Amino acid sequence: MADSLPAPLSPPDCDLREFPFMPIYIQRLFNSEFHARVSDAAWRAGVTLWLKSFHQVPSGSLPDDDISLTRLAELAKDVKGFRKIKEQALYGWVKCSDGRFYHPVVAAAAAEALAGKKAQRAKTAKARLGALLSRLSKSSDMLDIAGMETSIQTVLQELSQHLSQKELQSVTESTTESVAESKRKREGKGKGEGQGQGIYSVPGGTGVPPAKSPTDMTKDEIWSVGKSLLINAGMPGSQCGSFVGKLCKDYGDAIVVEVVREAVIARPADPASFMKKMAQTRKGEVPNRQQSLEAKNRAIAAELAGEPS
Repeated sequence: MADSLPAPLSPPDCDLREFPFMPIYIQRLFNSEFHARVSDAAWRAGVTLWLKSFHQVPSGSLPDDDISLTRLAELAKDVKGFRKIKEQALYGWVKCSDGRFYHPVVAAAAAEALAGKKAQRAKTAKARLGALLSRLSKSSDMLDIAGMETSIQTVLQELSQHLSQKELQSVTESTTESVAESKRKREGKGKGEGQGQGIYSVPGGTGVPPAKSPTDMTKDEIWSVGKSLLINAGMPGSQCGSFVGKLCKDYGDAIVVEVVREAVIARPADPASFMKKMAQTRKGEVPNRQQSLEAKNRAIAAELAGEPS
């Protein structure tokens, strides 16, 4: 039976519950068959259902349930009274394949409002993207840069919900080029100043970081290696920056440098837990496994020797 019904007139994600305004086409309403033919009670219930349907999901639809319709029509619990006027109140509504009623006029108004909503959100997201790209081109702090690059990915994901495929591809290509250009400028500046370091890379493919002291290792190297380990272990990219940044805040750059170096060498299955535990150990918050074993062995030896532990 559902196969013979038309497809819903509004998309399933058409959610306009935050919209306080719904357009009413006055001339169309008063020239309609609905206005000419239904009773006063049905007219009030019908118009009320139009308005209430705008805040249903999908917008422009109503449930096929007399109790729910009675309440939506502001008839309290008078289901019997609603059923007497139901046919007239639902004049023009169409039952669709998802089991809900849709009104073509309200659904059209909802589609127009949804398009405006997406356009406004796309405009806002593009403005945020432009601001992030501008900051990215001027920043030299690699942890800050990593956070902005994560935010850029988040904004692009948001834009994917509001732009057509062609528009999204254009924005993505432009953004990719802007990010690459910012990176080229940073690398060029570093070489011009005789630094020659750029983003961290493992020499010779050994998987072992270069032998630097904590004060020599830069924040960009901390971020690059830490993020790579976390991403490879399955942590979402949007969380990696926050995780590494919190480690640096809680335990200091010097400790995190050593922890990241150990993680690269050990290649743990869960690098996040490994780095957190190692950072705690280096700060003296928890004993490491070797220390625990040594303490246990000393206690056993003391007990066997009859000495207090």
